[in-house]
Amino acid sequence: MKKIVPVFVALILFMASCSTEDKEIIPEIPTKGTIEGSVNLYDEKTGPLDNSGMKVTVEGLTPKISTLTDEEGRYRLEEVPFGTYTLVFEKEGYGTYKRFNIKHAVSESSTFVLNAPSLGQKSSTKITKVEATVSGEDVTLSVTTETNSNISNPLYVRYFMSTSATVSSEDYMFDSETLWIAINPKEFTWSRSVLEERGFTSGQTVYVRVYGNSFWSNEYIDVDLNKKIFPNLNKNTVSAVSFVVP
Repeated sequence: MKKIVPVFVALILFMASCSTEDKEIIPEIPTKGTIEGSVNLYDEKTGPLDNSGMKVTVEGLTPKISTLTDEEGRYRLEEVPFGTYTLVFEKEGYGTYKRFNIKHAVSESSTFVLNAPSLGQKSSTKITKVEATVSGEDVTLSVTTETNSNISNPLYVRYFMSTSATVSSEDYMFDSETLWIAINPKEFTWSRSVLEERGFTSGQTVYVRVYGNSFWSNEYIDVDLNKKIFPNLNKNTVSAVSFVVP
């Protein structure tokens, strides 16, 4: 009787080999990538500072993913799962700044965050006196700071207005832009029409509170809280003052 077993085994091995070679090799789909970008750091005015040492964290991940900026302000967050994130920027003396809705897409191995933020140190400007006076149809706000300012050494302030005596940087109806002052005290004058544009009406009592601020205010809108955040204000200030809209 002929031995056919070896021939049969060889045939099976040959077919298995052909089957393996014919299979399409499917590459693995990446699930993680890098997020990178940069920041520019300043003092409370316009002087550039060392860009290194700012901590950048991807909010909401466990374990936490964070890194520190280098001397050029660059950061690189490794092995971040694809998704949409909030980045948190922190460094002593700067307060906390956030960037929302950073889309880290699976189509890219690396996400570069555009529009590098310019971040300033917290304000050291202390408000020592605020007065409001009404003359005709105008209201004048006089603001005095602890340190004198001048053209070559300006200071920065920001005020908040409301019909509530509890007006603050967290409870307000109107907030000003960052204002440059070069004399002490500094006066700001608003006409009745300007006040009406801000939502206040004649005969209404309006309260104003003033804070020292930095040139780069680091402000951002917190989309989770639906409110504007002002990280650089000097909360060491005086009580709100009031006036009646003419």
